[in-house]
Amino acid sequence: MKYQIAIVGPKDTILGFKALGLKTYNALDTKEAVKVLFELKKKVVTDEKSGETRPLYAIIFVIEDLMARIEDSDYKKLSQDALPAIVPVPGTKGATGYSLKRIGKMVEQAVGSDIFGDK
Repeated sequence: MKYQIAIVGPKDTILGFKALGLKTYNALDTKEAVKVLFELKKKVVTDEKSGETRPLYAIIFVIEDLMARIEDSDYKKLSQDALPAIVPVPGTKGATGYSLKRIGKMVEQAVGSDIFGDK
């Protein structure tokens, strides 16, 4: 069984990803994006041979502008499982620096030190 990849964001920003085989989900603001993300996390598939269930999506990309405004409590719930990985990507305005900050936090938690030296 293959995993799928999705992207969440404004329709005009994500439409091109459909040609690459990603499932696209429209969200105009952070509230809509959070709702869609929770719905996508619930989607699972069952292996016909083993009967085991697994997440349908391996990766869910989210436009950075929407991701930056997600409340910490929602972010923790959304990112508590290994899959699907929720990954911010730059939107039409370009990179905001959010992704690098989030990755820096994850690395700091894993390593125990801020190896990027941003502080």
